[in-house]
Amino acid sequence: MTQGFEVAALGAAFAWAIGGLIAAWPTKVLGGPRFTRLRMYWVALALVVIATALGGWDTLGSREVTLLGASGVVGLAFGDVALFTAFARLGPRRTGILFAANAPMAAVASAVIFDERFSATALVGSAFVMVGVTLAIAFGTRVGQSHHWEAIHGSVWVGVGFGLLGAAGQAGGVLLADPVFDVDPDPWAAAAVRAIVGLAALVALRGYFEKRAQVPYPPRTGPTRIGWKLWGIIIISGTIAMVIGKTLVLIALSGGDPGIVSVLVATSPVLQLPLIWLVTRERPATGAWTGALLATLGTGLIVL
Repeated sequence: MTQGFEVAALGAAFAWAIGGLIAAWPTKVLGGPRFTRLRMYWVALALVVIATALGGWDTLGSREVTLLGASGVVGLAFGDVALFTAFARLGPRRTGILFAANAPMAAVASAVIFDERFSATALVGSAFVMVGVTLAIAFGTRVGQSHHWEAIHGSVWVGVGFGLLGAAGQAGGVLLADPVFDVDPDPWAAAAVRAIVGLAALVALRGYFEKRAQVPYPPRTGPTRIGWKLWGIIIISGTIAMVIGKTLVLIALSGGDPGIVSVLVATSPVLQLPLIWLVTRERPATGAWTGALLATLGTGLIVL
């Protein structure tokens, strides 16, 4: 793997780290389901424009569209709703480390569904991820930290449950989409189909999601309507995390080893910690650093 592809993979991890921090405020004032739906309007539009400009729609057949659609429902409609609901309750740091659990979930599911071998190394890696997640959640805050990103709204266990559901949705979405790339489809068209179907599911289930997963504190703390400032933050978050981040992943995968790309992209929770330190002026606790490093190391053991 050449240095350029390594830089692209790390750039994707950095983009996802920044996108997660940008999403912290709008998820709190809008709630996870509403934020996810509004952001997906922009992401789906951007991906459709890119896919149309590059002309890759004819690389997808009915089988690929079906699998990508299912991936969009599981990974975007259900997975992202759960993930950003966790954001609203637990903040970006805890949610980011919980999301790392998608690696062992995908490995276990792949072993069960596709009868793939689950090696001893992958088992150790899964244990590292789970220990890292536990450390980051239980011992990730120092005495005296007062920034609102470290505040927990509602039950911590409910937030953890949503975060793990988000990780499971991501793992399921990846497994559903994986067979599509056996026929070498245009990645932008594939991403656009996934986003369109995911958005359609979010709109169809809008009433169910947005009534049952409200922000866990009085609604008057949020805006009564979505102004241009909030729309701007939503668009910036989607552009950085899903459009730019996705582009960099595709660049890395175009000439790099998928396992190494996955490991480098999985460093996002670690890269997020110095950004949190910079923004909040509060040094993350030792448990936060240790947990993030263990989760990244565990992901590396699973995918390599």
